[in-house]
Amino acid sequence: MYTIYTSQNGSIALNNCLTLPYDTLLRVVLCSRNIFSSTPVLITNIQHTIRSPSKKGSPKKPMKGYKKILRGDEQGILPMPFYSVYEPYRYNISNDGDYVFEIKCRQLGPCFLRIIWLELDDRKIQEMGQPFNFLVWNQLMFNLKDLTIQTVLPNLVRKWDLEGFQAFHLCPIQEVSHSLYAIKDHLSILYFRNFEELDNFIQQSKKIFFIDVVLNHTAKESEWLNEEECVYNERTVPQLTSALELDFALEQVQKYEDIEIVIKGLKIEEYFQIDLKKIDWMDYQLENGNTNSDDDDDDDNIFMESNKEKNIKVIEVYLANFGVSRYGVTFDFKRFQEEQGSHQLTISQIMKALKCINEKQFKRAKQYEAESITNNQEHYKKYGCVQKYFYKLKNWYAVYNGYVDNIDPEEDFVTSQNFHYLRHTINKWNVIKLRYGNKRDTPLLLNRMKQYICQMARYFHGIRLDNCHGTPLTVSQYLLKHARIENPKLLVFAELFGCSYEQQIKYMSKLGLNGQVDELFYCKNASSIVYKLQSCAFIQQISGPQRLIYDQTHDNQPPIVQSQGPGYLMSLVSALSFSNQFKGTTKLVDEFYDQHISCVYEKRFYPQIDQQLYDIEKRYITFMWKHTIPIQSSSNKEVVAFPKVVKLKGSFDNWQKEYFLQNDKENPKYFTCQIELSPGIYEYKYIIDDVWMIDENQLNNEMNNIIEIKPIKAYKSLTFIRQLAQNQIQYTYMDSIHEQILIITRCQEDHLQNETIIICLRPIIRKIKLYSKILSILYQYSFQYNGRETQALDDEIKVKEHYIDITTSYAQINDNMLSINTPTSCVIILQCEPLQEIQELNQFLNTPFRCADDINLLYQPLINHYEVPGCGVLYYSGLYGIMRFINKIETLNDPFIKHIREGDWLIDYLSDHHTCLVPIFKIIKSLPQVFKPHYFIKCIKHIVQSIEDKYTQHREVFFKQIDILSTYFTLYDFNKGRETFMSFKGILILTNKAIEAKDLIFKYGNLMQHGLIPNSLKPLRYNTRDTCFWWIKAIRDYVTYTDDFSIISLLQEQIQSIFQSHATGIKFKEIYVNDETDKEGLVVELKLDSETGFIMGGNYKNCLTWMDKMGSGTLNKGYPAASRDGAPIECTALLKACLDFIGKMHQLNKYNYPGIKLMNRMVTWRAWSDFICQHFEKSYYIPVDPSYYNEYQVVEKHVRRKGIYRDIFKCSKPRSEYQLRPNSCIAIALAPELFQKNHVIHHLALIESNLLSLNSLGLSTLDPIASEYSGKYIQLTDRFNAQDGFSIHNGSEFVFLLGYYLKALLKIHKQDIKKEIFYAYLAPIKQHLKEYYSLPDFTDYNGQLSEFAQKSSILSIALLKEAIFDLEEFSQKLQK
Repeated sequence: MYTIYTSQNGSIALNNCLTLPYDTLLRVVLCSRNIFSSTPVLITNIQHTIRSPSKKGSPKKPMKGYKKILRGDEQGILPMPFYSVYEPYRYNISNDGDYVFEIKCRQLGPCFLRIIWLELDDRKIQEMGQPFNFLVWNQLMFNLKDLTIQTVLPNLVRKWDLEGFQAFHLCPIQEVSHSLYAIKDHLSILYFRNFEELDNFIQQSKKIFFIDVVLNHTAKESEWLNEEECVYNERTVPQLTSALELDFALEQVQKYEDIEIVIKGLKIEEYFQIDLKKIDWMDYQLENGNTNSDDDDDDDNIFMESNKEKNIKVIEVYLANFGVSRYGVTFDFKRFQEEQGSHQLTISQIMKALKCINEKQFKRAKQYEAESITNNQEHYKKYGCVQKYFYKLKNWYAVYNGYVDNIDPEEDFVTSQNFHYLRHTINKWNVIKLRYGNKRDTPLLLNRMKQYICQMARYFHGIRLDNCHGTPLTVSQYLLKHARIENPKLLVFAELFGCSYEQQIKYMSKLGLNGQVDELFYCKNASSIVYKLQSCAFIQQISGPQRLIYDQTHDNQPPIVQSQGPGYLMSLVSALSFSNQFKGTTKLVDEFYDQHISCVYEKRFYPQIDQQLYDIEKRYITFMWKHTIPIQSSSNKEVVAFPKVVKLKGSFDNWQKEYFLQNDKENPKYFTCQIELSPGIYEYKYIIDDVWMIDENQLNNEMNNIIEIKPIKAYKSLTFIRQLAQNQIQYTYMDSIHEQILIITRCQEDHLQNETIIICLRPIIRKIKLYSKILSILYQYSFQYNGRETQALDDEIKVKEHYIDITTSYAQINDNMLSINTPTSCVIILQCEPLQEIQELNQFLNTPFRCADDINLLYQPLINHYEVPGCGVLYYSGLYGIMRFINKIETLNDPFIKHIREGDWLIDYLSDHHTCLVPIFKIIKSLPQVFKPHYFIKCIKHIVQSIEDKYTQHREVFFKQIDILSTYFTLYDFNKGRETFMSFKGILILTNKAIEAKDLIFKYGNLMQHGLIPNSLKPLRYNTRDTCFWWIKAIRDYVTYTDDFSIISLLQEQIQSIFQSHATGIKFKEIYVNDETDKEGLVVELKLDSETGFIMGGNYKNCLTWMDKMGSGTLNKGYPAASRDGAPIECTALLKACLDFIGKMHQLNKYNYPGIKLMNRMVTWRAWSDFICQHFEKSYYIPVDPSYYNEYQVVEKHVRRKGIYRDIFKCSKPRSEYQLRPNSCIAIALAPELFQKNHVIHHLALIESNLLSLNSLGLSTLDPIASEYSGKYIQLTDRFNAQDGFSIHNGSEFVFLLGYYLKALLKIHKQDIKKEIFYAYLAPIKQHLKEYYSLPDFTDYNGQLSEFAQKSSILSIALLKEAIFDLEEFSQKLQK
C-alpha cells in the first residue's frame, strides 16, 4: 500500500518521480475546507476494468459537461488518456475524517491522478488541482538494475553476437538515407527480410531488445513529406520568412569576403520595423483617461521606471509579426482598446512609444545580423561553405532540424522569438524537422507515427525516444499511449540531455519513462564517478529520476579510450558494473576501440568478439615511478619539483636501451612506460634527470629493482566484468578516498555477506585502511597494455588488443590494511569481516527503544541555535526537529545527508542534549563516513517509531501526533493559572492523569486571595479575572470524569469565597511593579452588575482577560492592546457554566452553600444563573434589523457588523464592544443555552467567513475591517497599533480558538456536523502536524508561520483534543 496526501485544493506535491509496483493499493488522502462548498472527484487513467476498444459507428454515451472539458474534445487538442472518474460515492471516510480514494494499480505504464472540485448544485467544475503523474511497473518482468544494455548499430552487424549481455539496444532498423537517424520510411524494415523474421529472431534469442524511435525528424528524401505540409517553413511559421530570405541571399556567396557584404545587403532590420506612415489614425477612437505624460519623469530617482518606459512596455504587448515581412510589424489597436479601457494612451504617446520601439528593434536586428555574419564566417572557415537551413521539397520548403547550445531544452527554437534560424545559431542536422501542430493540422503525420511506434512496440520489449525533448510533450504522450496499448509491458527510456532536474521529473513522470539516458563519459576522477553512481535505497521517500547510465553512449566522441586511456576505461566499466544502477554500454567499448563509430560515415562491420580466457606469456609490462623526493626551495620549504626526464634501463636488453617514462597528466606524480617482456627475472633502475635511483616501494636487492615476469591468464574484453557483478545485492555504498581510488561496498541488510571492491583508476602507490579486517582477496584484475591491432577482414573494424590480467597481484593484506603498488589500473575484490558496529546497530534496530525521558526526547524545545546548512534551523532540540529534515530528503545530494557525511556536529549536538542517545550515537560516530547517513537516519526513525508506538495505538498521523503532544504536555511546568486550567481537560483529564490534575487543583486553590486564583506563580500575580472560574470549571471536569466528589467538600470554602467576593465586589492594587504597566492598570476591580447578573470590572489601563498584551514599545508603552473592561462575553458564559455546576453539586448534597449572600438576602445558584440567561441575549446581540436596536441596547453609530454577538458589554470604549472577535466561540462552547439558535447560527457563519481563512490554523483575533487590525505580528515598527508585538490580539490567528469554534459548532448544530465536515476544518492543522509535529500558539494571517510564536503550544493541543473528544462522544450518543 502506498499513501499520497494532497493539499487543500487537491494538488499532490511530490518533487520526484514515483514508481509503484504493479497491483499496489494506492490511497489518495484528501482533507480540505473546500468540501464546504464543493464535491471532490478523482480522475485517473487507471481503469476499473479492462475496456474493449470502441467500434466505429457505435453510439457514444453522452458525457457530463465536466468530463467533456477534461477530455479536451471541445478544444481539438490531442486527447488525454482514458480515465476513470471516482465520484463521491466511491471514496471512504477515514477515522480522522479524511476523504480516501483507493485505487488498485493494475495498469502498467504512466498513470495520472487529478482532484477536481464540482459545485454542489449544478456539478460544474469549480477548481482543479494539479495533476500528478507516476509510473506503474512490474519488477517481476524486468529488474532493470540487473540489466546491462549494449547499444548496437545494426548496419554494422554481419553476424549477431549476443553473448555476454542480457539486453540490446538497436539503432533504427528502417530504411534510411545518409545516417541511421535519417529515416526515409518509418514503416519499412532493413536487416531482416520482414517483421516476422525480426519477431522470430527476438523470440529465439531469449534476450531483451530495445529499439530507437525517432519522432521529431525525417530524411529529406522522404517522399511522404510532399503529401502533407507537416514541416516548418515560412507558410506554417511566418516569422521564418526573414530566415528564408537570408538562405536565398547566401546563395550569392562565392568566397569568404562575400559573407558580410551579402548579409548586410539583406537589411534584416526592415523585418523588425513598424511602418508608422501606414497607420490610419482616423479609425483609432480613444476615450482617454490617462493623465501621465511622457515628460513627467521623476529625474530624482534613477531607479524609478519613467512613464515613457512604462508606455513602451504596454505597447510591446500588442505588437506582432516580427520577421514576417519588411516593415510588416503590426499593432493590434482593437485588442489594445478592449484591454486597456480607461487607461489608454494618447495618439502622441503611442507614436512616441512606437518610434522608440523601432529604434530598439533596429538595434536588435543589427545584433542578429552580426551574429549571422560571425556564425557563417566560422562555418566557412571550417567547411568551405556557408550554412543553409532550408531544403526545397517538391511543393514547399522545409527547415532542417538541429540543436542550439545553451538554451532551455523545452524551447521550440523554430517558433521562438529568439530567431535562431535567422541568427544561424543552430547546429544543423541534415534531416527535416517535423511539425505536428494540433491533431487537425497534420493527421497523416500523426497516423504514420502512430503506426510506426506501435509497430516497434509490437516486436520489441522497449523503446528509446531519440531527442525526446525535441518532440512536443503532448505528442509523445499520445503516441506512447497507443504504443502501450499495443504492448502493455513496454519499457521506455529517453534522452533528456541538458534538462534541469525539474524538467527531468516532468518528462519522466508525464511520459512514464523507465529511465533517462545518462553517462559517465565526463567523469574524470573518483569523486565525480561516485556523484553519478551513488544510489539511495536506504531512504524510502527518495524516488528521483530513474537513470540508464552508460559508460559511453554511441553519440559522444572522442571515446573514453582516446581521452582517458584504456586502463581508465577498465576502471570506469568496473565502477558502473558494481553499482546499483540500470546500466548500458556501446558495442566495442569493451574491446577498447579508440575511434568514434559514426552513425553516418562508418560502413565497416563489427569484428568477431573474443570473450574467452587466454594464457599469455610475452606481453607488455608497465613500469611506474612515483616522484615524491622533496627539494629545498628558496623559502626553506620542502616542495616536490617534478623531474624533466625520467628514464629506465634494465637487464631485459643487457642495459643497452633507454626507455623514457611519460608523465600522467591526470596523476602528475606518476611516470609510466610499457616494455614488452617474456617470462623471467629482470633487474632495472630508474634515471631521474641523469641520477640513477631505485624505487624503494618496489622489489629490490638494494642495488637494483627486481621484477619477475610470469605467464598470466587474461581476457581481451571487459564483458566478463559485467558478468562478474551480476549477483543480487540489496545495498551498494560508494566512496572516494582519493581522486584515483574508489571503494564500493556491496552487502545485504545484515552486512554478513559483503564485498568490498577497490578500484584504482590509474597507477598509484598507497596504503588503504579499510573498515574492517580483510579475510581474503576474492578476485582481482588489472589492465595490461598491448596495443597490437587484431587480425580482422578488410571490411571489418580493427581494434587494438589489450589484456585484463586476472593473475598478477598488486596488493598485500595486513589485517585491515591494504597496501597497493600498482603501475596500472586495477580492481581488487575483497571479503571482509562484518563491521562489529553495524552488527550492534542492526541489533539495536531490531528491538524497541526505551528511555526514561522519551517524550522529551521527541519534543525538547530548541536549547541552543543549530542550523543545518541548506536545510535551516532546527525547530526543536528533540528528534522531531531532525525528522523535519529527514522527511524532506529528495536526493542523495540533499544538504542534510551531506551535513551528516561531512562531520559529527549534529550527532554531538544531540548527544549533548540527550544523554540516553550517547551509546548509540557513539557507535554511529565510529562508522565509516559512507555508512553514517544510512544508519543515522535509520536509527532516528527507529527511535521515533518506538516512542510513538509506546504512547499511541493510532496509525493516523493526526491522531498519533495529538496523542503524543498531549502526553508530552503532561510534563509541562504548570505555572500559569489561566493556561493551566483552560488546557486542564485536554491535557490532564483526557490523558488519564487524574492524580496530577487533582494536585494542581489543590496547588492553585490554596493560593487563593481576594477571591481570585493566581495567574502566575513566578512571580505570584492576581492579575486576571477569569482564572478563578477556569479553576472551578477544572474542578467540574475532574469530578465529571472521575466521580471523585470529595474534592468539592475539601475546596468548598475557596469556591464559596470566589463567588461571594465577586458578588460583594473586589478591589485591590497589585504589589507587582513593572515599568510597562500604568499605576491605574495595577488596580483590579470587579463587581456584580445588579441589572444583568454579569461580573463587571477592569479599566481601560489594564487587561484582565486572555487578551492581555501590554504595550512595551516607545509609542504604546503602558497601554493594553485589548483591555476589554466591562463584561467580556466569554467571562459571562464561564460564570454561567460554573454557577450551573455548583448548583448541581448543591442539589446532590455535595456542596453545602445554597448560594451567595447579597444585601442581606440569599441568592441561589439557580436564581443567579437564570438572571444571566434572562439578560444575556439583550445585552450582547446586535440585531440585523436596526429597528430592534433600542430593545437590544445597541448604539447604531458603533455598529460595524449586524447579526453578531458583541465581544464585551458596557466597555469604557464603546466601539470595542461592537468588534467581531472570536471570544464568543468560547462562550458558545461553555454555555450554549445562553444563545438563541437562529442568531448564533448566523453569528458563527460570520465568524467563519471573516475570521477563518482557507489555510488558517486558528481564528483571527479581530475582524479585518477594524482599524486596529494587523494580520502580521511585528516587533520593529513605528506604528502604534503594531509596535513591539502590540497587535498580537488584533489580527494574529490563535490555534486554540479553532478548537473552541469546533466545540461551538457541535453544541449548536449537533447531528448536522458530519465527521468529514468537522475534520475538514482541521485540514491545515493536519498538514502542519505532518511537517512540524506540533502546533504553535498563533500564526500570522492565513496560517503563515510567525517567527515569534511558540513552536509548541499546550493550549492549542488541549483544545483540539477536547474538540475531537466532544465529536467522538457526541457520535457515540447518536449511535445509541
